[in-house]
Amino acid sequence: MAGFNASVLEAIGNTPIVELNRYGAEVSPLLLAKLEFTNPGGSMKDRAALGMIEWAEREHQLSPGAEIIISTSGNLGIGMAMTCAVKGYQLICLVDPKLNPSTERSLELLGAELVKVDERDQTGGYHLTRLKRLEMLQAERPNAIYLDQYDSPAAIEAHRSSTGREILEQMDGRLDAMIMVAGTGGSSMGVARWLREHSPATRIWLVDEVGSLALPCSGAPEPRFLNGMGTSLEPANYAGESFYDFIDEVVYIDAGKAITAATEIARSEGILMGGSGGAACHVMRETVAPLFDSDARLLALIPDHGSRYTQTQFDVEWLESMGISVPALTSPGHS
Repeated sequence: MAGFNASVLEAIGNTPIVELNRYGAEVSPLLLAKLEFTNPGGSMKDRAALGMIEWAEREHQLSPGAEIIISTSGNLGIGMAMTCAVKGYQLICLVDPKLNPSTERSLELLGAELVKVDERDQTGGYHLTRLKRLEMLQAERPNAIYLDQYDSPAAIEAHRSSTGREILEQMDGRLDAMIMVAGTGGSSMGVARWLREHSPATRIWLVDEVGSLALPCSGAPEPRFLNGMGTSLEPANYAGESFYDFIDEVVYIDAGKAITAATEIARSEGILMGGSGGAACHVMRETVAPLFDSDARLLALIPDHGSRYTQTQFDVEWLESMGISVPALTSPGHS
C-alpha cells in the first residue's frame, strides 16, 4: 500500500482528538477536543464540501468546467474551492463583509469567483441578502448548480458516516458528552445521528451565539460576531425529524466568552482555534463538566483554526469597535 494519497481530497478526515489538560485542570471529567482544522482545507467543512460535490456528481453527471454556486461565510468556500480545483469545476461563492481578508484571498488563490453582497437583511445579518442575489445569479447562469449547505442531506451524511464514526472509533466507543456549535446543521446533525445510532447514552449539547436564529428554540435576532456558528434563519438541516430526538441541551453564548476561551486555550494548550471552538470548549468546561464525575469523557468539536481570525476575533481594535470585551486581549499588559 502506497504511503501517499492520490489527491489532497484523500487527506480529508481522520483528525486528531487531544486532551485539554491545563484548560480542564480544575474540573473533574476529562476534557477533549477534536481538531477539525487539521483537515487540508483548515476546517470541518472540507467533509461537507466533498460530500456535497460527490452528491452533485451522482445527481447531475458533472463534467469538467461545470459551474457550482454556494453561499458561504468562509470555511465551506475553502473546502469547496479545494475540491473543485482537484475535480476541474468552477466555483462561484456568494460572500458578504463577514468574510475575513485572509479567507477571501485563499478563495481567490484556489480559483473561486467571488460575488459580494454588502447590504444587511432585516435580521441584521447578510444571509437573506445573499439569497436574493442568488436568484439573480441563477438567472444569469442557468446551467450552474446551486449547492445549499443549509438544506443538504449530503452534508449531514458526510458527517454522520465520517466525523461521527471517527469519534466513536477514537474514543473506543465510550463518550459521555459531545459538545458542538450550531450553524448550518450539517456537522451537528450528522454527528448526532451517528451517536444516537451507536452510542445512545452519549448526551449531546449544541452551542449557539446569542442573536442567532439557527435553532428551533432561537430568540430575537441580534448582531453576531463569530464566524463558523449561528445563522440568520433556521436551516432545513435542523428540521424534519424532531430536533430534540438528537440534541439534549442548547446553550447560548456571547462572543466575548467564546473568544476568551479560545485565547486561554491558545496560551495554555498551544492550540489556536477560532471563536466557535472557544464557544464549544467554554460550554464544555463551565456548563457540562460540573454535571459529570471524574471518570467521564467530554468532547468538543473544534471547527476551524484561529489564524483565520487574527484581523477580526483576535484583533484588539476590531474587538473594541464591535464592543466585545475580551480582557485577556484588551487589558494593559496583554496583546
